[in-house]
Formats: sequence, C-alpha cells, structure tokens
Amino acid sequence: MRASAAACAFLVTSSLLCATTAAAPAESERLFQEGLAALERGAHDDAIDRFELMADRGFSHPDASYNRALAYSARAQSSSPRPGDLGRAAAALAETLELAPQDSEAEKALLAVRQEIARKRARGGDEPVRARPALTRAVLELLTENGWAVLSIAGSVLLSFGLALRFFAAARRPRLAGSVTGGIGAAVLLSCGCAGFLATRMHAASRPAVVVVAEARLLDDSGRPQQAKDGAPTAIPEGETVYVHEQAGELNRVEWGSVEGYVSAGQLRFLAQEVRLP
Repeated sequence: MRASAAACAFLVTSSLLCATTAAAPAESERLFQEGLAALERGAHDDAIDRFELMADRGFSHPDASYNRALAYSARAQSSSPRPGDLGRAAAALAETLELAPQDSEAEKALLAVRQEIARKRARGGDEPVRARPALTRAVLELLTENGWAVLSIAGSVLLSFGLALRFFAAARRPRLAGSVTGGIGAAVLLSCGCAGFLATRMHAASRPAVVVVAEARLLDDSGRPQQAKDGAPTAIPEGETVYVHEQAGELNRVEWGSVEGYVSAGQLRFLAQEVRLP
C-alpha cells in the first residue's frame, strides 16, 4: 500500500512541478516506476540501482527515499546481503524524515533498522555504543525554525499589548497587568528569538549524514585514530546520524552527540533536506 501511495504521490508531484522541463521529470517518473516494479518482484539490486540513479540525478522526495530504504532493508535480509545495507537503509529513512518530519511510519522503520544493527553488533561481540546528546542541539531542535519564529511573534504581541496597557490605561490594576504581560512577552520574544537565530545558524553550519559502514573510526585532523578519553567512544556505529561541520579532503569533521572528530568521507552518506525535482 505504501508503494502504491508513493506512486500516486510521485505522479501528482511530478505533474505539478514539471512545467519548466518535461523530459527530466518524465525520466525520474520512469525510474521511480521501474524501481517500484523491481521492489515488488524481489529484484532488490535493480530497485536499488533505480532509486540511487534518481538520487544521483538530483531528485529527492520522501517516498523515493522510503522505497530506497525498503530495497536496502530487503537485500540485507536476503541470502545475498552486502556490507552497509542496513546503514544505507537507515540513511534513506533518516532522509525521509528530513523531507517529511511527520512521517511516523518512517520513524518506526528507522527505529527497527537501528535495533537490527544493534542486534547484529551484539552477535559479533560488540557492545552497544551511544553518544551523550549535545544539550544545545537537543534544546534548539525541540522546535523547528518556524516554530521558534511563531513563538517570537507571540512574545512580540504580548509585549506590545502589555506596553499599551502600561502607558494608556488610567487605572492602577490594568497598568500592573500590562507590566506583567509586557515582561512575559519580552522574555518570550528574547528567548525564542535567540533560539530561532541560533537554530538557523546551527543548521546552516552543519549538514546531516549517516554512517553507512559497520563502524566509522573517529580520527584527528591528521587522519590518525583518536585516543579514548574519559570513556568517550572512539568509533561511530553503522546507521547513526552525525552532523558534518567541515569537509577537508578525504576527511569530514563531524559532531555525534557530544563527541567531535574526523571520519573518512566515504563512510558517510549525506541526506537530502528539501524536496527537489530536476
């Protein structure tokens, strides 16, 4: 049913956005339909090839990412899995959530894939590795940038209303109520405005990516393995989301929770963050 709904959504989106160029969307539509057909008949490699080709050509859509995740996950569970299949499935699902944050089905699927990765690591004798969440990012991601903006506007309205009561009301009680309301509005405006500004800068300064190898070893800026400090992890497990702050040749400087370091560029897959049609 998800595949059918994806096909319908794709067709509608393509028909709305292909006014400027007809050939490229038609080619993406063909690849999408071929990928769905291959997925339905169990031809995982063919399905992956089609969905990956779409991504390589600049097409991004939550349904295409979701079906790419299904193809990688199905191959990981088949008789001929390839290293990194689960990590790439996790990356495709994380990309789906970047493009459609309210997709609860993709959220559950991502949790299931990461649980399977944890079980796989446990069978290999590896202990679970988790990074402590970074407090600043955790707070700023409580709301979207638009959410912080809405709260800032609400604070501005409260501040304006409070000032109007404070300066134009004749009675003492309304003026006191205006002072309290204006103080609350100023606090909301200041805190949420700063949070929105910081969230915008944070998102502009980093780009989400997912580890698509069994384990990405953390390196220093010279490419040497990091030494363990205070029990901090020295490697990032497959399927984990990191935030890339800098690309320096074959190394990417990443943030994973409260851990920072460099990893090899080929061990990560960047996530599309907006719906695009070629």
